[in-house]
Amino acid sequence: MSRGKIKLSIDLVEAAFAHRQFLQLVDDHPSLYAGPHVQNAIRRYELFWLPLLAHFTTSEIAAPLDIAWVWHVHMLSPVNYERDCNEIASTLLDHKILVGEQRHKGLIKAKALWEKLYPSEPFEVDLMAPVNNAPDFKSRLEYDIAAACTRQRVFYYQVSLPHFEDKKFLTKAMERYTWHLMLKRDNPEMFLVPCYDFDLIWHAHQVNPLLYKKDTTEILGKVLKHDDSVNDRQPGSKLNMSEETTREKWKNLGQEFAVNGAMFRGEPPLGTNTLAGPIDYTWLAALEYTVDLTKLEVEGLPKPKAYTIKIDVMNGERVLKRQIRGPNATLSESSNALSTFTFKTKNSSNLKVRIYQPRTCSCFTHSLDESDQYLFVNHLVGKVPYQSTAKPEPETHNLTVAENFNVRFTTVIHPPKLDGYYFTVRPERNFSPVQHPGQILSSPTLFLSPASLASPSAPCEMSLHRVLDSGLRQAFTCRVVHSALLVFSSVEVINQSGCVVSTAHLLRGSILPTKEQVSKPQKCCTLDEKAGERAMLIRGSKDWGVCIGKWEGFVKGVPGVPGIKGQPNKPGVKGKPGVRGQPGHLSIKFFSLSGTKEWKEVEKQGDQFWVSLSKKTKLSIDLRTGLISFTSEVHHVPEVIALGFSIAILHLLCQRYTPVGSTDYSKPSVCASGQADKPGRIHNEDLALIVAAGYYANSVPTNSYLKYAIGGGACGGCGGCGGCGGCGGCGGCGGCGSCGGCGGSCGGCGGCGGCGGGCGG
Repeated sequence: MSRGKIKLSIDLVEAAFAHRQFLQLVDDHPSLYAGPHVQNAIRRYELFWLPLLAHFTTSEIAAPLDIAWVWHVHMLSPVNYERDCNEIASTLLDHKILVGEQRHKGLIKAKALWEKLYPSEPFEVDLMAPVNNAPDFKSRLEYDIAAACTRQRVFYYQVSLPHFEDKKFLTKAMERYTWHLMLKRDNPEMFLVPCYDFDLIWHAHQVNPLLYKKDTTEILGKVLKHDDSVNDRQPGSKLNMSEETTREKWKNLGQEFAVNGAMFRGEPPLGTNTLAGPIDYTWLAALEYTVDLTKLEVEGLPKPKAYTIKIDVMNGERVLKRQIRGPNATLSESSNALSTFTFKTKNSSNLKVRIYQPRTCSCFTHSLDESDQYLFVNHLVGKVPYQSTAKPEPETHNLTVAENFNVRFTTVIHPPKLDGYYFTVRPERNFSPVQHPGQILSSPTLFLSPASLASPSAPCEMSLHRVLDSGLRQAFTCRVVHSALLVFSSVEVINQSGCVVSTAHLLRGSILPTKEQVSKPQKCCTLDEKAGERAMLIRGSKDWGVCIGKWEGFVKGVPGVPGIKGQPNKPGVKGKPGVRGQPGHLSIKFFSLSGTKEWKEVEKQGDQFWVSLSKKTKLSIDLRTGLISFTSEVHHVPEVIALGFSIAILHLLCQRYTPVGSTDYSKPSVCASGQADKPGRIHNEDLALIVAAGYYANSVPTNSYLKYAIGGGACGGCGGCGGCGGCGGCGGCGGCGSCGGCGGSCGGCGGCGGCGGGCGG
């Protein structure tokens, strides 16, 4: 039987769409991956759902989410599922994924049947609440569903990027699944490793158990096993070794095993407590207060004459300007405030009080003119909190001007409103050498490949940078790490408690598809590594976005050719003007993975970038000043800080360099020293965020480093660190050791590896 004659009983492209939609629904309830809810779901599945199915035998009913999930996981071990079904229900129970309106109708039907059979057991459970009073239960199932639930969290993460719901990408994945089946037919005893594109198709096939049994038995003579418990990707492991043989088998068929967008991209973010709410960062925001000035008293003026008193918000608006009469004066109004003014903490901390005597004749100067400042912000921040419901109380403030004049003023301060976030990066120039990034990264498995982790030495550099809020308080610390050897760059945003709250790291080219692989590139995050694009993945408790950089506008200068003066009987030669070189600039794209997954508008002017997350939420990143600012509607504060650093890191990675020596491609500042006398060069040393990102580091995996130092060219417009063909990047994910001798780890998070499961048996 040739590949063309392999016939399947179901449209697996459409099935994969529904399958992925279901996985996304589960991922919104992290309690289903491990813990009491999983154990309770297994109890409900085994004691109630399987007998209900055996009794009513209908495919148009839908299980409540907790049961639907453990049922789904059970079916992904088809041999175990059939054995357990025969034990519990005496038959192989069928299943069909229902989503959207179909699932809603199926739940209504199932609930009616459930309540008829099990009136004392609730049909649905609250997955956001703790499990209370669950009965003791010992499962009769041989398959360890609880352990498989945890493993499937990693699987969904691999297929969660938008291209896994692109019709063209999945159609190709379906074709590759048939190649996989043919290889298994021809190599029945071999453990074949899948890539994630056709592994998603394979999963969608398995959750139609009757059709899966029919199809695989016709093709292979028996039910095709699926074992997702093999997930050790260390060099020399079964999975690692099997991947190498699998690659060889695909190559013998004239097919490419590894394709961009289908490779293992590392462990998912660790996430947060599922019962905890989002972290409140409003205490870091700048605030805008409305203040009533209700009373003003001045004592100690030298003479019983007319004076003027002015009060202004420093760098802000006028509060009051009034005429008073010495030596003592009191201003107040019975029903209204003397003045109502706005005080913005991002602009000022002080009020300025000035007392002077008006001129009586233009020939003379003021006989008195004194002023002083009052630290007003200390009476606002922390004392009148955001969203306070307490009734504002009057407060009296005292200031002595010129050691003689006592000024007392009474204010009523209303609860503030948020005035946006303003963070300033204070760069540390020096980077410290470290033997291995695993020694300093908070969670190395989230960033590094198994080959990188297994290496006893992988030199890198690290630096810490303070991030201050608008009140110049330290809000975060950012740890930047670079390793040219591993082709790795990262930033970790650390809060005041020492916890990492967001990260960004360099993606290998094989993680994202190219535009040519998808039918709707406007809805998919794609990468053109051949054209010099580099990508940083930004994460909080989940993936938040992908920032892609590319260097554009570079023009190599060409010297002019002088003309030759003519001679008698010999015409002159006209000179040729030179071409002025242009250093070019960084172009940025941003794909949001939070909320609506789509490309966001990015604008650039000079050294400043603006990213529009929505109509109301706009971010500003100023590379020169190190200021990262955004509107108060943005809630993912640490992720925005990571985005700012990502743009700066991409500036260093993508910029075109002319190194002084052949070993300087990973040293941006050394490369720039060779261009010091070039007109129009970019003064990176004056850009605060660029310095923080690693301008003075010596191990930055720049495009020039990939192109010239490693050889074979990448990202500099010549092919890409393993090429665009998705070989796993830079020596492949199998660890051939090419990439500069790094053990094949190259940047990354892992290699091909598929789902961690093959099709053994």
